[in-house]
Amino acid sequence: MSHPDPIPTMPRSVPGLFQRVLGGGLVLTLGAVMLVIARDYPMGRLYDMGPGFVPVWTGVALCLMGLAILIADLRPQPDLAMPGLHWRGLIFVSASILAFAGLIQPAGLVPAMFAAVAISKFGDSTNRVLPILIYAALAALGGWALFLVALELPIRAFWR
Repeated sequence: MSHPDPIPTMPRSVPGLFQRVLGGGLVLTLGAVMLVIARDYPMGRLYDMGPGFVPVWTGVALCLMGLAILIADLRPQPDLAMPGLHWRGLIFVSASILAFAGLIQPAGLVPAMFAAVAISKFGDSTNRVLPILIYAALAALGGWALFLVALELPIRAFWR
């Protein structure tokens, strides 16, 4: 007895112009808003940064990335189906950001980084638990070495 064919899925529609410019347009708009907000902040110099240095250069970088995305999305492309939203990745990466924000103050940098990295790695269903734990531990160790040892930021490493 033969098995019936699986039910075919309908391909997603080819994105229209609005959908193609939305991503790059949003990144470009965010960069432009940052530049407008930071326009009156003192820039300072590279060795003596003012409060406008990071927002201005972040805004410039976002504008350049937004333009690159727009150019790539507006180039003629073959009719490709638009992929669906990767819900698992979105949920786990969002949860990792919330975990970091919730743990950094009470638990310290190392546990917050460990939790954030471990949770975000579960966004890919092919990851296994042991490699995730090893990767998260190495990332937390690297964060400790960079932020607390090398840069001497005033953040606690662990609970009090």
